[in-house]
Amino acid sequence: MPSENKKSRKGKFSLRKLIYNDKYLIVLSIIAAITIWIATSINLSPETTKSVTVPVTVDFSGTLAEQLGIQYFDSTDITVDVTVSCQRYLARDITADDISASLRTDTVTSAGYQSVQILVAARGNDEFTIESYYPTSIAGLYDVYQEQSFPVELKYSNTDFCADGYVAGTTTLSEDTILVGGPRTYVSQVDRVEATISLDSGLTESQLVDLAPVALDANGNQLDYITFENTVSANVPILKVENLSPQVNLVNAPVNVQNIVDIQYSVSRVQAGVLDSEGDAVLDLGDIDFSTIRSGENEFTFNLSNLNGVVVLDGTEEIIVTVTVPDNFETRDIRVSASDVTVNAPDGFTAQAVSLPDATITVVGSPEALENLTTANLVLSCDLRRESDKLNEGTAEYALSVSVTDAPDVWIYGSYSVRINVTAS
Repeated sequence: MPSENKKSRKGKFSLRKLIYNDKYLIVLSIIAAITIWIATSINLSPETTKSVTVPVTVDFSGTLAEQLGIQYFDSTDITVDVTVSCQRYLARDITADDISASLRTDTVTSAGYQSVQILVAARGNDEFTIESYYPTSIAGLYDVYQEQSFPVELKYSNTDFCADGYVAGTTTLSEDTILVGGPRTYVSQVDRVEATISLDSGLTESQLVDLAPVALDANGNQLDYITFENTVSANVPILKVENLSPQVNLVNAPVNVQNIVDIQYSVSRVQAGVLDSEGDAVLDLGDIDFSTIRSGENEFTFNLSNLNGVVVLDGTEEIIVTVTVPDNFETRDIRVSASDVTVNAPDGFTAQAVSLPDATITVVGSPEALENLTTANLVLSCDLRRESDKLNEGTAEYALSVSVTDAPDVWIYGSYSVRINVTAS
């Protein structure tokens, strides 16, 4: 029994002992001090100020300027430095997201360069107040947007950019014009658009250059606020210098043409710049259609300034090509009819030749070849499948194709047509 009483006295809580225990008193004092410090900091903390950089928005919604089509053309990367006051413990948590800043676009009622007030306010937060901000207004250009197209004038920073044995051809642009955009006041001052091309020296291959155009006024001054709504690139062909033999292509010619005619050129060689290739050194002048050739001398003049990808260097401006047909070759008219015409119609249509404006076909050939020539040697056809995108029902006139079979020394002279009735099937 004495031992049990001793145990109960040992486990019984004693406030008196706790108060006179130094360790407990130290812990309780620290806890109390921290609690009092936190409460005092929250309720009695001194106020401080903080500077926050806030982006400024530009919004014309619901304003007269929006109705007039007025826009802001200066940089929209606008910021304002806002000074706020708050309790010290809140300062670090205040950011630009807690503050709104915008231009007072409702005060813009006309175009021009003007200063507009900045509005700054807290975003639903009453734990801080806005003391001041700077700047309080922003000057900028307000105007109606306008677009206008201009050709691009090219300039070269250096003109001697080709290697020896090469010359530059005519530069071509990816777009005929460039679209200029910006405030109407400035677009109306644009006189021309220029772009400078800078190329390295010693070039042997054609160059594709992305242009950086500038808009200039009548005095050659570069205009501000101008943008370009499309991009334009320049292709600068670098041509190899060659001595070329002129050549023509004969179309609608008889099978035995090489043994029938004699072809002479007024110039036998032309020095020119051409695109570097593995082909023969030939200057392709173009086509000669045998439907325009009769017996005797037939002359055709080719203007060399119209050739693509070629720059003539020796001053030759034109070449006369003479096609000579033996004088004994004759012409003969062969009668034909609409029933001789084969018509090919596209899907969804039927077609039939109804008449020929000219009932005779003129052929040219040697007397021996013409002697036995008949309508059976002529092939008359019209392929309307080439006209499928613009074919309509009804009777209309179309080009008639005429060729000769089994007569290698004969060709068709002139052009012909046929009237065809087209119906939907």
